[in-house]
Amino acid sequence: MVTYYKDKNLPNRFKECRRTMKLTQPQLSSLLGFKGGKATIMSYEKSKRLPNVDTIIRMHEVLKVSTDYLLCLDDYKNHNDYMDKVLGIDDELLSLLNSIIDYNKIKRINLFIHRHYKDYLYET
Repeated sequence: MVTYYKDKNLPNRFKECRRTMKLTQPQLSSLLGFKGGKATIMSYEKSKRLPNVDTIIRMHEVLKVSTDYLLCLDDYKNHNDYMDKVLGIDDELLSLLNSIIDYNKIKRINLFIHRHYKDYLYET
């Protein structure tokens, strides 16, 4: 599900993501590795301070949203939202596509092993 904002900016997105994850400011501060408690989080949410690149990457990891979403470059929280909304690919089909990709990787690895290490495979 995609959420659209009237006022698209990092502080609004950041606060919304924190609330979606049901995290308090002190909890998020701890997860992001800040020593100042909730003061840093509060300063981001009130637009008094901007996070640096490393912090945005940590936000992406902790809040489970794309950096593009946090920076308001698009309105899709993650790639699955994009696949669902734009391409019409639901979670079940996406899972199936991922398993096919994994299966093809396994087949290629198996073929490589058989080609290059066949003498070792059948020794007893």
